[in-house]
Amino acid sequence: MEDITSYRFVGVDTHKDQHTAAVIDCFNRCLGIVEVPNNPNCFDRFIEQVRVYTNSNSLAFGLEDTGGLGRSLACFLTTSGMLVKEVNPTLTERRRKARPHPEKSDPKDALAIAKILLSEFETLPDVSTNDLYVAIRDLSLHRDSLVKEQTRLKNRFHSLVREQYPMYESMFKDPFSKAALAFWQRFSSPSALRYIGVKRLASFLRKHSNNTVSTKKAEKILKATFPPPSSSLLQETRASILREIALRISATQNDLERISTQLGNLVAVSEYKLTSLTGVDTVTSAKIISNVGNINRFSSASKLAKFAGIAPCDKSSGRKQRHKKSNRGRRQLNSAIYHIALCQIGRDRSGKPKNPVALTYYQRKLAEDKSRKEALTCLMRRLCDIIFRLMKDGSEYVMPEIS
Repeated sequence: MEDITSYRFVGVDTHKDQHTAAVIDCFNRCLGIVEVPNNPNCFDRFIEQVRVYTNSNSLAFGLEDTGGLGRSLACFLTTSGMLVKEVNPTLTERRRKARPHPEKSDPKDALAIAKILLSEFETLPDVSTNDLYVAIRDLSLHRDSLVKEQTRLKNRFHSLVREQYPMYESMFKDPFSKAALAFWQRFSSPSALRYIGVKRLASFLRKHSNNTVSTKKAEKILKATFPPPSSSLLQETRASILREIALRISATQNDLERISTQLGNLVAVSEYKLTSLTGVDTVTSAKIISNVGNINRFSSASKLAKFAGIAPCDKSSGRKQRHKKSNRGRRQLNSAIYHIALCQIGRDRSGKPKNPVALTYYQRKLAEDKSRKEALTCLMRRLCDIIFRLMKDGSEYVMPEIS
C-alpha cells in the first residue's frame, strides 16, 4: 500500500437524487466540493470533477450508504479500480454532534465523512459489491414485512370472525389452515350454510385439505354454527370483509412459502452451512448472512460479537473496573442469536435437550451465581464464536461430546 500522505480522500454523502462529495488531503484541508446526479451515466464526469481539485492519482473514497442509495456509485468505483471504504453513519452523526454548533448540510456531512475516512482509514471495511448478500438482505426484509402484514390481518380476522361464528375456535384446530381459509372464503356468513349438508361440506373440506378432513369434522362444524333464518345487512357486510381478509391471508401464506424457497436457494449459494446449528432454520440463516455479509470483514469472533451488540461495553474509570451490557450493535443480528440461544437451552416434547452442550454451559453459568439473563448472554457470546468459525471455514456444526 502507498504512503497515506500520497492519497486524497473523498467523502461522499449519498442521496436519492444526487451525491455530494468533499475532497481533502492528508492534513484535513478541504480541497473542493463536488455534486453529481445519482445516475451511472454521470459517474465518469464525477471522477473528472474530483481530479480537478488534486494532482494525485491515489484516491480513496468513503461512502456512507453502500447497500442502498450509494450502491450504484460504489459498484462503479470498485469496478474502476478505486479504493472504496464503507463509513458507518453513526460515526458521521457523532462527529456532527461533537461540533460546538452541530449544523447539518450535504457539504458538511460529506466533509465529515472524508475526515472519518482519513482518521479511520486502517479500520474502515472495504466495500463489498457481492450482490448475493444484498439479495439475501432484500428478500429477508421483504419476508419480514409480509410476516407483519400477515399478523395484522390475522388480528383483524380474529376480531371479525367471532361476530360471525362465536364458536369458531372449536371448528378448526388451526383457523388458518388451507381447509379453514377455504371455508371462511366460501362460507364467510353462517347463512351460507343453511342448505349445506354434512356430506357436501365434508366433500368441500376434503378437496381443500388433501383428503385429511373427516366427516365427523364436518358434523362438528355444522353443530357449532347457528344459521340465522335470514341474513342482515350487517352480517353480509362483515361476510364480505371476512372473505377478503381470508383471501389475503391465503395469498400471503403462498408468498411466504415461495420466499422461503428462494431464501433457501440463496443460502445454499452462499455456501454457509449455518442450518447445521441447532435452532437455525433457513430464515434465521438468511437473517444472519444478510447482517454479517462477508465474514472476512471481521478479523475475530470478538469483533463479530461487538458488531452484534453482544460483547459487554467497558465502563471503567480510575480504580473501578466495570462492564455493562451493550445496547448498540446490529439489533436484528442480536435478536437472531438471542432466539437461537433460547432454542438451544430448550427441550423437545419428550423432554430431551435440543442441544445438551449448550444447556450444560448455560446451567454451569447459573451455578456461577449469574442471573438467567447473564447466563443467556454468555451463551450468545459463545454462539458468536461458533457462528464465526462456521462462516469462516464454511463447515458444518458438529455436536461435541460432553465429558
